[in-house]
Amino acid sequence: MVGMAAAMLLSVAGQARAAVYPAGGSDFSGGPQGWRVTEASCNAGALCTASGGYDGGNGNPPGSISADTTVTLNLLTLFESNVTLQSPDFTVQDGRLGTLHLDRQFAPGNLVDLAAETSYEVTLIDRTADRRSTSLDEAIDEPSEFVGKDAAVTVIPGHTYAIAIEVETTSSVAGTGLFGGTTSTRFDNVELSVPGDASVSGKGKANGDGLSDRQLFSAIQGNLVAPATLKGNRLLVKARCPAAIGRSCRVTLQGLLKRGRAATAKRTVKVRRGKSKRIVLKVKPKAKGKVLPRKRLLFKQTVVAGPAKATAYKRLKLIHR
Repeated sequence: MVGMAAAMLLSVAGQARAAVYPAGGSDFSGGPQGWRVTEASCNAGALCTASGGYDGGNGNPPGSISADTTVTLNLLTLFESNVTLQSPDFTVQDGRLGTLHLDRQFAPGNLVDLAAETSYEVTLIDRTADRRSTSLDEAIDEPSEFVGKDAAVTVIPGHTYAIAIEVETTSSVAGTGLFGGTTSTRFDNVELSVPGDASVSGKGKANGDGLSDRQLFSAIQGNLVAPATLKGNRLLVKARCPAAIGRSCRVTLQGLLKRGRAATAKRTVKVRRGKSKRIVLKVKPKAKGKVLPRKRLLFKQTVVAGPAKATAYKRLKLIHR
């Protein structure tokens, strides 16, 4: 299944057909299709088990890969588990501008009583250049059915890649020893869709000013890098300008207590194509008391790239220093 962003990118490429990786896309019908677990750990020793693998009963349609955390009834502390799921390697034949798509689900099970939450980060690993780039990241703090997510990426013809999904599952309420069970973060229909060379120029930039508002919106879904850091009355957030959009970005960022209620002043910066920049936001004096106890904070970003403009909201983990 190719997401909406992929369809929009294909329209830019004219009639060029998209190649889909790995091996036509991972729909996990009947098996893991070469995906494997490369890391599984939990900080609570024998009372917490992290694992991952194929889940034939759940998916969109059934069949998915899952990052699981199981805790026992004796757990009396906070837990943090980490699971990394990785695709088989694949070699991109042509094209530069593509779309990474997946469907994700969060099922906290009985661990909802421990305020279990999950976050994941999707990394495109360039084996040929020995380089890693984060394509998509998201934090989920409540149960969720399968939801599709898309991110714009750039690839180099002839290079070999792999997709890694790093999942962190945590609790924000200490265990009382009364609750145990398993929480699962599942992924289905993971694919990298790359149209032919018609979508880009020889220098890898998008042709002309053809980037639409919708394409820009898709591209910026993963461009705020977690976590945000609070130092006194300053809030530090790193923002990227995705190389896939083909030009520099003008990013306006603001922290929010909730939509329509500001926690910080606005700040606008220019970020070069394919680069990242740390943005310093000043916390409003009246909002500081409400920001201090929070573990996550909502951010509003408005990005302008050439004639295209898009606004997106994202909640980031908050670190206090």
